[in-house]
Amino acid sequence: MKWHIALILVSIYLLFIAAGAEAAPTSTVSVGRIITLADDGKTITLQVNETFLLKLGEEYDWNVTVDDQTVLSRVVNVLVVRGAQGIYEAHKPGKATLTAVGDPFCRKAIPPCAAPSRQFRLRVDVAGAPAATPGAPAFEAALAASALLAVLLVRRR
Repeated sequence: MKWHIALILVSIYLLFIAAGAEAAPTSTVSVGRIITLADDGKTITLQVNETFLLKLGEEYDWNVTVDDQTVLSRVVNVLVVRGAQGIYEAHKPGKATLTAVGDPFCRKAIPPCAAPSRQFRLRVDVAGAPAATPGAPAFEAALAASALLAVLLVRRR
């Protein structure tokens, strides 16, 4: 009977390894398009879960805001190329406006310069239904392992 327990433990271990491999987050984000200063004042259409790289350059110190972050928000913990202000992802159907204000770096000098700020505005329409949320593979693996263990324990009695 001890080999049954060993088999169960090995099965559970392999199920969790397989589930962990599927559920592991990736360290890179696929970027659908690149938005630049040339897109100022434009409206773009995205699908749910679609992303774009905001690359306004490094000539200004940019402060970026999104008016409805439930529709569109910046992807956190992703390193972007020099001159880019982040990767943004569409979350649900709706409309959002991304606004960026760029201050010249000489404004931080002493004395500060009087150069004007640069404003950027992008309207984003998100279309499409939200993608189905995948099930939790680790939970499914634990459930399968529990069922296997219960069957073996019932057969033992």
